[in-house]
Amino acid sequence: MAEVDKGISVGRANGDVHVRVAGRGTFQNGQPLRRYAVEMIGQGVRQFVVDLGACEGMDSTFLGVLAGIGLQLHDPAKCGRVRLANVSPRNLELLQTLGLDRLFEINPPADLAAIELQRLPDSDFAKSQLPATKHETANLMLEAHDNLVRVDDRNQARFKDVTAILRERAAKAANDKTN
Repeated sequence: MAEVDKGISVGRANGDVHVRVAGRGTFQNGQPLRRYAVEMIGQGVRQFVVDLGACEGMDSTFLGVLAGIGLQLHDPAKCGRVRLANVSPRNLELLQTLGLDRLFEINPPADLAAIELQRLPDSDFAKSQLPATKHETANLMLEAHDNLVRVDDRNQARFKDVTAILRERAAKAANDKTN
């Protein structure tokens, strides 16, 4: 895959949001996706289709961002859902290990070729013009890991140490920001 292809691209069709993840899904490109999803959900979008066919892997923060989107849409008042398409065996294993396969609808391949996609700004972290601050990064990572615990209680034990460290970092970053 060429470097130019990496990042997160989004588009809308038939009232749904379509997302293509190319390269790795990480804490670095999770923030632009989170911002976009919050905006789209605020505009009334209730279905996200996430194409993972070009996704080389995902870290726990990125998985937690996806979980956060799913949790927001799973709210009975919203009656929405997240569909994951073109999921590789390795990414499926990640989703199953964290219990996310119970939150998402995992479907057979989806063809997004007919949908006009646009790259989310700063979603290719190698070319990012606006890097996240330490405060934003700490808060994103903490929120993402808390989402993973909300989805599956077994994740509490998996991420206990990580969330403790992230809470400390988030508090320190917030303190540094006010000073």
